[in-house]
Amino acid sequence: MHLHAPILSRDSRTGAWTLLALALGVGGCAPRFDGPAPAVMESETAGVAGTAAAGSAPTGVVLLYVYENTRSAPYYPLEGVSGVAWSADGTLILCDEKRGRVHACEAISGEWYHFDAGPEAPFRPVDVRVDGFSVLILDMGSRLLLRYDLGGAYQDRLINFQQIDATRDRLPSAFDVDLDGRLVCADAAQEQLLLLDSFLNLQQTIGGPGTHREQFDEPSGIAFLNDGGFVVADRGNRRLQWYSRLGYFEGVVGGEFDTHNPLLTPQGLDTDASGNLFVADPAAGAVHVFDAGLGLQFTAGSELGLLAAPLIPVDVAVGPDDLLAVSDRGRQAVLVYRILYE
Repeated sequence: MHLHAPILSRDSRTGAWTLLALALGVGGCAPRFDGPAPAVMESETAGVAGTAAAGSAPTGVVLLYVYENTRSAPYYPLEGVSGVAWSADGTLILCDEKRGRVHACEAISGEWYHFDAGPEAPFRPVDVRVDGFSVLILDMGSRLLLRYDLGGAYQDRLINFQQIDATRDRLPSAFDVDLDGRLVCADAAQEQLLLLDSFLNLQQTIGGPGTHREQFDEPSGIAFLNDGGFVVADRGNRRLQWYSRLGYFEGVVGGEFDTHNPLLTPQGLDTDASGNLFVADPAAGAVHVFDAGLGLQFTAGSELGLLAAPLIPVDVAVGPDDLLAVSDRGRQAVLVYRILYE
């Protein structure tokens, strides 16, 4: 089957644009179908819908729909899209750093709603994670980690980063939380990582400014791995740094002296159930996908085509049913893809 003339159809209720395509089938007939046009894929039959099984390797992505920044959209206007996350039921949560808003699209009804504003101004939500029945939002403006319920109602301040260490100025820029409740946060002011135990007490700090291993230049994304270790996007040094569960250095991917390094400005990170790592790269205009051993699987960028390619992706989130959400600062939109697995 060969695809021709992709077109867009817009849902007036949710604001989403769905990619439609005309396909030439057997015998020359040309049926129209509602669905994505294939993007990066090994073959036209690669990948199935569902949840990735352990050990599954991603082979590509296909665009399903786009939440564009149009005036009739219920979340308009978007001016500074940043962190993005999924809940277990498929609700999509999006931060707008510039406008100080957090938007959510309810999975079943498709209706958009807003989260409460933070308790202090300026409210600058830059990263978000769903932790069980709570939504954790990192407010870079007030330097707080805030807790909400899934309906968007504010609950409490979980962490005040200004009070973690009175001797140092802290500026949280990204975080992740694992199943045990441990938390790792990037500190943009000190170019460090803050490791907090399940009681949210500061357990360890890692790094400082620099280019050597265990040093950072704009740490901008964090993702826990299946074994309890974690990966940090070291944006300014064009690399990923990999740590064990106890915070010991394990390895590095990329860097200025790696001639095959695909990373330009790695930023938002997330993993799937198999431990594959998805990396938003704003300068490259692409999402890089690594396997559980941090070997590069593929890069999804301009080769996806004009309608499906991200421009300035700043964060990624893997959701249920093999969905991948990409918050795109260039398009001020959220692109939702299906991940294809072999």
